[in-house]
Amino acid sequence: MDADARLSCALSELQGTTIVRPSGVLDVRTYPVLRDLLLKCAADQPRAVIVDLEDLELAGDHLTSVFVTVWLRISQWSTVRLVVVPGPAHAALSWHGPLRRFLSVRPDVLAALAELGEPPPRQRTELWLPPSTLSVRAATRFVTETCHNWDVGPPAVPAVTVAGELVENAAEHARSPARLRLELRLARLTVAVADDDVRPVLLPPPGRRTPAPRSGLQLVAHLAHATGWTPRQSGGKVVWAVLR
Repeated sequence: MDADARLSCALSELQGTTIVRPSGVLDVRTYPVLRDLLLKCAADQPRAVIVDLEDLELAGDHLTSVFVTVWLRISQWSTVRLVVVPGPAHAALSWHGPLRRFLSVRPDVLAALAELGEPPPRQRTELWLPPSTLSVRAATRFVTETCHNWDVGPPAVPAVTVAGELVENAAEHARSPARLRLELRLARLTVAVADDDVRPVLLPPPGRRTPAPRSGLQLVAHLAHATGWTPRQSGGKVVWAVLR
């Protein structure tokens, strides 16, 4: 049986959050299905992603690690909260120890919404850009002015370069409008560009640095502390880079 047939997820929105209600069986085959869906939901930048497990059957308690995996991926580049609602079906599981270090666990969806509180201290701004190479100039000007307003020091010049390369990549290959997002949090500056193209981006492997980058994405990897991309649930993808 296909993994997708063993697991389905109902999605809804409430108070700026995305609520995911998986049903079926979470096992080694459906683990990546749920993982990828949660990452896609986070890529749309809701206030939080709340996962209600009431209708989900766990093939093993260790499979709850999927939520830690998702949180670790999200936390590299975004402040989107991940909240798990075990519900009566999984209330007996141990949601303490290592799991509680990474996850917010609440008894029900309403409690999760009530306890979200204010987002972590951050500065954030966005710019919508048309599918044109002229957007590169607009993006670099936007990043330069934003870094000046936020009093960003040495990362300002690499941020301008990274933003220009990502926007140019979206204009040339995705040929779709792009959304440039800047977020400053905990001395980390995230540059993210979302577009409507579902095709993957061939980023250099993590940790690899080319002495003389030959392409724009190699230059992005060379300048950034971390890079990555993920599909969006609403369509398209987001490509991001984090600068210290």
